[in-house]
Amino acid sequence: MGDHIRSAAAKLPIQGKRNILITSALPYVNNVPHLGNIIGSVLSADVFARYCRMRGYNVVYVCGTDEYGTATEAKAMEEGSSPKEICDKFRIWFDHP
Repeated sequence: MGDHIRSAAAKLPIQGKRNILITSALPYVNNVPHLGNIIGSVLSADVFARYCRMRGYNVVYVCGTDEYGTATEAKAMEEGSSPKEICDKFRIWFDHP
């Protein structure tokens, strides 16, 4: 568990600086990805995170996958794969500088 999570140096709050934690909804993986998936789950949070970084704020943006959800498990069974493989197949990474 957790072997597909990217590791990075810990990002901690900085005293005297604006520290912002941004989270977004889980992008569900049980269907063909389309623009509505992105708009409904991650786009606004991603845009806000980028804006805050441009302003020089200390930002942490966190999202996840629904690897343990019923819909994901059903899709994995349908495709003959594991829930982790389904999540990896549909995952979207937003890399920020």
